[in-house]
Amino acid sequence: MYAEIDRFMDHLDSERNAPETTIKSYNDDLVQFADFLAGLGVDDGGPVPSGADIPAGDVTPDLIRSFVESCYDRSLKKSSISRKIACLKSFFGYLYREGHIDSNPARAVSFPRTERPLPRFLYNREVERVLDFSVESFIDFRDRALLETFYATGARVSEIASSGYNDLDLDGGGLRVFGKGSRERIVFLTADAASWIRAYLIERGKRFGSIEGPLFVNARGGRLGARGIFNIVEGRAKAAGILARVGPHTFRHSFATELLNNGADIRAVQEMLGHSDISTTQVYTHTTKARLRDVYRRCHPHSGRKDGCEQA
Repeated sequence: MYAEIDRFMDHLDSERNAPETTIKSYNDDLVQFADFLAGLGVDDGGPVPSGADIPAGDVTPDLIRSFVESCYDRSLKKSSISRKIACLKSFFGYLYREGHIDSNPARAVSFPRTERPLPRFLYNREVERVLDFSVESFIDFRDRALLETFYATGARVSEIASSGYNDLDLDGGGLRVFGKGSRERIVFLTADAASWIRAYLIERGKRFGSIEGPLFVNARGGRLGARGIFNIVEGRAKAAGILARVGPHTFRHSFATELLNNGADIRAVQEMLGHSDISTTQVYTHTTKARLRDVYRRCHPHSGRKDGCEQA
């Protein structure tokens, strides 16, 4: 198969004009695969007799899967394994299109499933730190109301940025938002959030003479956009000494995590977040488990952690 690899490298260089780094990476992966098939670097009893140069036309999907399994055995990252599979698919796809092999054995090989990273959330004590700033100016009132709204509703940044004064129902403790696909739903406001929104609207009326239009406005009275909201949340978190990067979605994650930690039904959380598929909401059940493990490691006397147990 080494001759076929050389042919493929010439194709990448002369016809595809691939970067030198790509050619080197593909060549390394394919030679590694050919060496594996030849029994080099594997124990006796490998997939083929040691030292044999297996023609590309004799490669089967099972041989490719054996190579992939060997990558798992070597504890390679899933991203590295996916790259090798992509390389093999490209290589055998080329040979099949050019008529050098009768079938493409890599077509039946699947990529490894990628693990979704757990959402970054704030503990309640961290949220309180972010909210604990001196409120004196219009900007302070607006920022406090904005942060309280995010934590109370779990809404997306796009939903809050597009909300208007007419979407508010402060007496009923609700806010109408429009989610993905323009789906309308009502999110709930805590008493604290409603109180801070009222205070912010009073200051806004003093500054601009009107509270009609967008719910949250910038220093000039125009609609506060998503980028501006990101900057506000990130800036207030940094000022509170939160080292990790915090954005509006962090408050959404924190909202969902707190609800589930306190016994909320996952279907109810799905509705409040505006998820069309409950599998999207289920990631927060993993977050709560990770939080429980963290509490266990900090609080169990035999865990080896010395920083003590404090309420999360």
